[in-house]
Amino acid sequence: MKLLKKIAAVLAAAVMCAASAYPVCAENADKVVDNADLLSDSEERSLEKHILEIIEKHDRKYDIVVVMVNSTDGKSAEAYADDYYDYNYYGYDSEDSGLLLLVDMGGRNWHISTKGKGIKAFTDYGISQIGNKVADYLGDGDYYDAFEKFADQADSYIGKYESSGSAYDVGNKPKDYGQMLGTSFLGALVIAIIVCLCMMGQLKTAVKQTAARVYVKNGSMRVNHSRDIFLYNTVSKTKIETDSGSGGGGGGSSTHVSSSGSTHGGGGGKF
Repeated sequence: MKLLKKIAAVLAAAVMCAASAYPVCAENADKVVDNADLLSDSEERSLEKHILEIIEKHDRKYDIVVVMVNSTDGKSAEAYADDYYDYNYYGYDSEDSGLLLLVDMGGRNWHISTKGKGIKAFTDYGISQIGNKVADYLGDGDYYDAFEKFADQADSYIGKYESSGSAYDVGNKPKDYGQMLGTSFLGALVIAIIVCLCMMGQLKTAVKQTAARVYVKNGSMRVNHSRDIFLYNTVSKTKIETDSGSGGGGGGSSTHVSSSGSTHGGGGGKF
């Protein structure tokens, strides 16, 4: 069933490519390669449709591919992802621009390989951010959601680079609207608490008394003996700060050369 679908996808893409206003087309139209059987047929069709819509949205300037395998045949995840991209003829334009997400179930690895303009649009920082989001879903077994998140993040990062000419990076991070909303809510809550405390303070008419003599009738109590009893001590501590290094590093995209002699960017991790 999946083989027939793949053949049909290739034929459909060939017709689309010939009729397109854009003269350069990726030779491989199969954007979702599920060799690990992580997705149902309907999920695979839905994901491929979603990815193709994103590719068209950006005028076929970037290829977007998801590959799932049970083994990398003894290669590193980086080498396997790069070779799969190169030797299966992915990429648009003269630079074969795009990116590929590899998920290796055998090693529990994810790796994103970039090429052409994809190297510029997806910096090391960006790849790390996208990969960490994807890995959260992969670790929970939510495979479709992981690949949909990858496609949506690719859409966002490509859009940012195409619209401004600069990619998301360590000094140009995407806005976290959820965090901003949480911060705004917390600020509003603090202000509300302060206002309520001020209003409560205005309602108090009694004056706090700090001495017991206010409640004692003059001449009714006589103290014959007195002594000091040590109840507790107070220890003050001052933290001594140490220099642990700045960390982080610079931005941009690191690159390497694949077995085909092509330049790739990318990065990966575990899930």
